[in-house]
Amino acid sequence: MKSATYLTFDLGTTGLKTALVNDDGRVQAVYTVEYTPKAPHPGWAEMDPDTYWQAAVAGARAVLTATGADPSSIQAIGFSSQGQTFVPLDRAGRPLHDFIVWVDDRAQGIAEEWGASWLSREQFRRSSGYPWIPAVLTVFKVAWLVRHHPEIKKAWKFLCLPDYFVFRLTGETATDYVIARMGGFFNLGLNSWDPQLLEAAGIREDQLPRVIAPGQVAGRLQEKAARELGLPPGVPVCVGANDQLAGAVGAGNVSPGIVTETTGSVLALIATTPALLDDTNTVVGRHAVPELSYAMSFANTAAVVLKWFRDLCEPGADYDKFLAGVETVPPGCDGLTLLPHFAGTNMPPFNPHVRGAFIGLTVGHTRLQLARAIMEACANLLQECLEPMARHGISMTKVRSLGGAAHSDVWLQMKADLLGVPVERPACAEAASLGAAMLAATGIGRFAGVGEASQAWYRSERMFEPDASRYAIYRKVYHRYQQLQEKLYGDATSKAQSRLGCKSV
Repeated sequence: MKSATYLTFDLGTTGLKTALVNDDGRVQAVYTVEYTPKAPHPGWAEMDPDTYWQAAVAGARAVLTATGADPSSIQAIGFSSQGQTFVPLDRAGRPLHDFIVWVDDRAQGIAEEWGASWLSREQFRRSSGYPWIPAVLTVFKVAWLVRHHPEIKKAWKFLCLPDYFVFRLTGETATDYVIARMGGFFNLGLNSWDPQLLEAAGIREDQLPRVIAPGQVAGRLQEKAARELGLPPGVPVCVGANDQLAGAVGAGNVSPGIVTETTGSVLALIATTPALLDDTNTVVGRHAVPELSYAMSFANTAAVVLKWFRDLCEPGADYDKFLAGVETVPPGCDGLTLLPHFAGTNMPPFNPHVRGAFIGLTVGHTRLQLARAIMEACANLLQECLEPMARHGISMTKVRSLGGAAHSDVWLQMKADLLGVPVERPACAEAASLGAAMLAATGIGRFAGVGEASQAWYRSERMFEPDASRYAIYRKVYHRYQQLQEKLYGDATSKAQSRLGCKSV
């Protein structure tokens, strides 16, 4: 008897990852196609829609070939995706413009204009869950398109990237409420598109897709798309969620007390909460588990600093080789501290102008001590991002680590010792792809709910328990980090927060 499988697409900023997942939650095969957004002007980022589509076609055929799986075994198609990246379509479903990628900052002027005239930070926070007004959101870039290309105001639909795939696969227009919230148009209080923001952007509600729950079936695979992918028509196509939340689901983060963190180029953290936090330092929204919420915090630069340092010292070296011996350096790196804000701080403390710094350097410090200081800085960032949630009484029983840094035992033990809670490495490194499969499996009735799917398919590889003696040492390390940050950035941070209407952290 053939085994049931799930096909998932993880739609990233620089690559599309296709996975085939078994009905027991084991990832059979993964295939990645990389791409680079175009930059027609400084600060802009665009992508040809067909680039995304052809990457998915190549991925679907590759994972089927690699596994020898029968295409008819696929029970459903699911998604994990970057947020905010969008495209306008005409009534025939043809793109009227290339995708505008979420990192594009062309709408900075519009965000500032609205913020200065009628959209207060507090008003937008109550509506969108963002504690500040980020110019990269879909809402501001749709307004920019309408202003500078008035003909696009007549677009049939404005679809975010996973919504475009749903349309291309099924002919239906639908999105999930996580992706909807991330674009800025969706009002958390109303649980619908915000009429005031729609009017300000110059479009109508019917130009956006219907909003359904993560994992819900949006439609079925049409014949033309099925032929291109090498699949039978009629396969259920389910909406997914943002990649960070899909990764949280894939890592079993579906109940309060669990935190997932990804230390990659940036650091991102998701905490599951019983209800929406009323907080001015974190992004909040509805969890993929409908009765729960989540809080998210992130830092602009994390492990990318280690890559920068490695490439300065030994370009392209294997990380295990480059970091060999770092475990022999004592906590605190003999007085050396890194403030890792090489590209400003996103939250907290909301300051795009600060820059990184090594502090306490002496001629006695070695490459290993600098490398460990970078690793400790990322652990300090994690603690810093958790603090606003702790102030709300959100207890954390364990942290599950994802991303490239999760491969390092030394790094995970360091995080456990600094945080004072167990840090766990999931068995599946492809948490976002696994989460997309969990959502799709729930959508077709394989599980009664997302929580049940996550608990059934999540597996742990190893738990790192905190060492009480090192925890006391790391309290001093973190306190030093905080003090140095205040000394170096205090005035600049206060001024930046004042301009943004943010409280000091």
